[in-house]
Amino acid sequence: MGTAAGTLPEKMTRARWIYVGLPLLILFTVSMIDKSNINILLANKPFLQDLGITDGAIKGSLSSIFLVTYAIGQLGWGFVVDRIGAFKSGLIGIFFWVFAMVLGGMAESVSALLWSRSILGISEGVLYPIALTLTAKWFPSNEQAKAQALWFNGNSLGPVIGLPIIAMVAESYGWRESYYALAAISLFSLIMFWAMVRNSPSHHYAVNTTEKEYIEKGVATNKKELAGTGEVKAVLKNPVFWVLTTVYGCISIGFFGISTFLPSYLTEVKGIPFVQSAFVNAAGYGLAILVQMGSGFLSDRYMKRAVFVGGASACIILFLLMSMFTTSALMAQILSILLISVLLMPAALTMTMLHKVASPQVMGRIGGIFGSISYALAAIGPMVVGAVSQMTGSFTGGFLALMSFILISLILCLGLMRKGY
Repeated sequence: MGTAAGTLPEKMTRARWIYVGLPLLILFTVSMIDKSNINILLANKPFLQDLGITDGAIKGSLSSIFLVTYAIGQLGWGFVVDRIGAFKSGLIGIFFWVFAMVLGGMAESVSALLWSRSILGISEGVLYPIALTLTAKWFPSNEQAKAQALWFNGNSLGPVIGLPIIAMVAESYGWRESYYALAAISLFSLIMFWAMVRNSPSHHYAVNTTEKEYIEKGVATNKKELAGTGEVKAVLKNPVFWVLTTVYGCISIGFFGISTFLPSYLTEVKGIPFVQSAFVNAAGYGLAILVQMGSGFLSDRYMKRAVFVGGASACIILFLLMSMFTTSALMAQILSILLISVLLMPAALTMTMLHKVASPQVMGRIGGIFGSISYALAAIGPMVVGAVSQMTGSFTGGFLALMSFILISLILCLGLMRKGY
């Protein structure tokens, strides 16, 4: 006899991937395009002429002001998300970053552009708190790593898609139009978030009972009572936490210092056309996706995260040095692609090592402190390149200064290797 239709188990929906994982991937992709548009525009002559930007220090400040406010935003939004939820926090944050892009397109002075970058930094600071909160509530423990890898790749996917588009729009229609185009895309992201995301599976229209029970059972297996303040203090007293924070901070200094000025460097020093320089950067970020996936798989297999972070630090120094001293435009482009491909790789692996010094019960607070300090340090990168380049009249001094921070990361990784990380 066949089983009655009414007794068949309900097929589980996959709303967690479609309505949470996918929107987070899109948000991180769009946010990366929005924050990195300034890197391309700094190589656009009409943009520089319209706003009277001739000072390298000002160029660095436009990137650094974002990083400072981004660090502040991450710390502040963590408390807001805990109080009003990820859904409302996301709506507020995304609305203000749409406003920031419109303000950037309307800018008539550097000060207006600095306000635009500041508002963008504060508002985009909401992303990591809402992403980590939604991942914890929507995905069982055995799926959380895959979910986090999904939305984290938006940081690489954004430049791959966005940088060539920004360059072509700015070249064909104007730099203001590139801002307005990004504002429209960000507005779409706001509508998407409002329509698709909810705080938890129990509040979502697309989740059936089977999926809801599956998620709740998986989350419950890893749910423990929150640790007290004493455990947070214990993590902050652990020297390894500060070593990891310094490593991440130094890598971030190098990443934002290089990514801010690389398009300008390729255009002004290596003679590569404006739009072509954007495609070079996009190719680097495309390769970065493969590098991140490969290094993540291999580091999971061998459980030697510090080896890969240290190796990436050495490659950054090598590729940057070779790029600076090559006289071939083609070789400069190839080396730039390789350089960008390893710049993002250490981030996820350093955060993975953080799990060895902080328990899940305090990871939210520790992660907020870790991220805020790291991004505050990252603001040094563009400022150093901009100021040194302004004083010396060459990018060489600024890039050499960045290498000193990457070298610190490499040395600290050698110490972490000895501790088994």
